[in-house]
Amino acid sequence: MYIDIFSCVLRKMNMFHFKLFGCTLFLSLYFQHVRPQVTVVSKSQGYDCSHIWTRNKGSASGIYTIKPVGTSTSFQVFCEMESTGGWTLIQNHDGQDGISFDRTWAEYKLGFGNIEREHWLGLDNINALTNQGCMISELRISLGDFGGAEAVAQYSSFRVDDETNFYKLQVGNYSGNAGDAFRGKDSDTNEDGSFFSTKDKDNDNCSPCQMGDIMYYSCSKDEFSSGWWFNRCGMANLNGQWHPQGQNVGWSSAVSWPTWRDQQSLKFSKMYLRLH
Repeated sequence: MYIDIFSCVLRKMNMFHFKLFGCTLFLSLYFQHVRPQVTVVSKSQGYDCSHIWTRNKGSASGIYTIKPVGTSTSFQVFCEMESTGGWTLIQNHDGQDGISFDRTWAEYKLGFGNIEREHWLGLDNINALTNQGCMISELRISLGDFGGAEAVAQYSSFRVDDETNFYKLQVGNYSGNAGDAFRGKDSDTNEDGSFFSTKDKDNDNCSPCQMGDIMYYSCSKDEFSSGWWFNRCGMANLNGQWHPQGQNVGWSSAVSWPTWRDQQSLKFSKMYLRLH
C-alpha cells in the first residue's frame, strides 16, 4: 500500500523513472507469479490481460481469471493476446448469440452474455479495471460493417466511475480511422463526461431532447432501447439494437458509430482495455 501511494505521488511530481520503479515493485509484491493458461482457473492470473501478457508473452487468446488492483474478488474475462500486448474484452456486440442489449440497470451493472462471444462485461467490473491506482487504462474500439470494412477508434485513456457517480465516462485523446463519435459534433452530442443510462434509470439530460420533429424524454427508453453513456442522446451507441444485413440501414437505434457509418447498424463492435 505504501509503495503504491509513494509511486502515485512521484507520478504527480512528473518523476517518470521513480514512478515506474514504484509501480513495478508494488505490483511484483502484490501478485505471486502464476504462469497464465488458456483454461480457466479460480486463482487470479493477473490484474488484467496486459499484465498476463507481460508476464508470459507466449500467452494465447482465451479466458483468464483476473483480479484488478484494489479489489477483493476476481472474475473471468476474455483476453485478446497480440504480439504487442494483451487486451481485455469488455464488450462484444455482433448478433451471433441473438442476445438483447435492452437491459436493466442491474443487468448492466453485473454484466450479461457469454464472455467468449457476445457479451457486456459489467459496469462494476469495468469500473474496477479502469481505476487501478496510478495506472492508465487505454480503450480500443474495433468496428466492422457488412461490406467487410473495418475501423478502429482508440482513446489514450478511458475511465468509468463507480455506481455512486452513475458510472460516469471519461475518455482521453482520440486516434484511429473511425472518427471520434464519443465526442460527437457539438456539446449536445459529446458523451465524454456523461453518466450511464438504462431503460429503468435515466441519466441522459433529456428534458426533453429534440431530434428533427420528434421530442424525447429518455434516450435509453424512448429512442435507443439500450444502456449507454447518453448525453441528450449523443452520437455513439455500441449497445444499440443489432440488425442483420439487408435490414441494417436507416436505423437510429442501431449498433452505431456515426462518425464512421451513419444511420447503419454495424456488423460488430468490440471494446477492449489495456493498462500502462
